Amino acid sequence: MSHVAGSSTSELRTLVFNGENYEFWSILMKTILKSHGLWDLLLMKDARALGLIQSAVSDQLFPRIVNEETSKGAWDILKLEFRGDK
Repeated sequence: MSHVAGSSTSELRTLVFNGENYEFWSILMKTILKSHGLWDLLLMKDARALGLIQSAVSDQLFPRIVNEETSKGAWDILKLEFRGDK
């Protein structure tokens, strides 16, 4: 999965989360956020990290995080809803 570290916008597009395989998606997103130096900023209000998360969910899921003002808030909503999904 070394291709993720040098992610481009086109690679991000292939990682859009549609509600399935949360564990797989979250691992890839975490790697991308780390590669951009943004993972630690999930703990703070950060527009770049939030923008990356927003662009990496499907149009169907976007409304669930649209009102979140922090990247951590958006991340936690997805985590709570989909992490235990079988």
